[in-house]
Amino acid sequence: MLIRELLINEIKNIKTKGFYRRLNENKNDDTVINLSSNDYLGLAYNSKIKRTAKQIISKYPLSSTSSPLMYGYFKPHIDLENKLCKFKGGYERCILYPSGYQANLGIISALSKISFSKTFIAFDELSHASIIDGVLCSKTKFSRFKHNDPNHLKNILKKHSSYDIKIVITEGVFSMDGDIANLPDIIDVSKCYNAITIIDDAHATGTIGSFGGGSCNYYNGVKPDIIMGTLGKALASEGAFVLSDSLMIDYFINKSRPYIFSTAISPVAAGIALEALNIIENKPELVRKLQTLSQNIRIFLKNNGLNILNSNTHIIPILIGDEKKAAAIEKKFINEGILLKSVKYPTVAKGQARLRFSVNAGLRNIEIKKVLKKLSDLNNIKK
Repeated sequence: MLIRELLINEIKNIKTKGFYRRLNENKNDDTVINLSSNDYLGLAYNSKIKRTAKQIISKYPLSSTSSPLMYGYFKPHIDLENKLCKFKGGYERCILYPSGYQANLGIISALSKISFSKTFIAFDELSHASIIDGVLCSKTKFSRFKHNDPNHLKNILKKHSSYDIKIVITEGVFSMDGDIANLPDIIDVSKCYNAITIIDDAHATGTIGSFGGGSCNYYNGVKPDIIMGTLGKALASEGAFVLSDSLMIDYFINKSRPYIFSTAISPVAAGIALEALNIIENKPELVRKLQTLSQNIRIFLKNNGLNILNSNTHIIPILIGDEKKAAAIEKKFINEGILLKSVKYPTVAKGQARLRFSVNAGLRNIEIKKVLKKLSDLNNIKK
């Protein structure tokens, strides 16, 4: 069949260019040092959270079994939504999605429905794929602004000021570069042109700010119109959340198709995330440990001549450049008991392959020393 021939050729082409991806079973091996998980606070194995999960399972169904509007909306969901509203800076309402990808797709496409021909979207050029896909699915006029550049955003919004609805989207912490968005200036520019601001706080929640509150906490009061975040990273669960005012959330409940037509996250997933938030609030030293450890590792890597781009968070990219070389280094590291995944096109631009070091507050000193010793030799390995 023609389709199979085309698929075979496409896979061959992907392999030739060094972009091929494959699934590898995670054997949950304690001897492997994990630097690739987004379990930034080390809560995914937390015994207290596991006990909470057992209690919730004994009381509620294992699955929500339907959308939130049908049957899949229980007290753990409500409690989590209320907690997130407070934790993220005092938002009026919150809704939960099955994933961050669906959340971004859902809110962007829903907002574009209000006035399709009169909606314009500007988003950071390094935005996550879920933001890009949400914009493309909306079929509205859009433009990318230069990474973290409020002046370029201003020029774009000025050029498109005649649009009735203007939406500006960026990440709080960029997932592949590890830098923090210049939210104060981006939000100020957006307000000047009456644009709605959406911040993807997936990698900022639980990790930046004085208590891990994310972007609003980091900038001490900066408040975008809409915040999206995930439960499956620092909060050790699964799913995502969207925060805004009551009117906006009411609109999403009625118009966001991924919300309306998806099975809700399970009650136990909601309860796990809630317990993780409680731990973060009661143990602020956990967030401080992550931030201090990340800073020390960044300094070490820079001092050893490694290019970590503009990272100033727990996500530390180590630029390699060549895709095949990055994959070879990843393989060498795993053979030495270190899981440090390479990231290549199309996740990042061609020729910008990198190792993505995800710092974890649960890393032990002996593990950190081993990792830094191996990384100090990386320039020799790259040659």
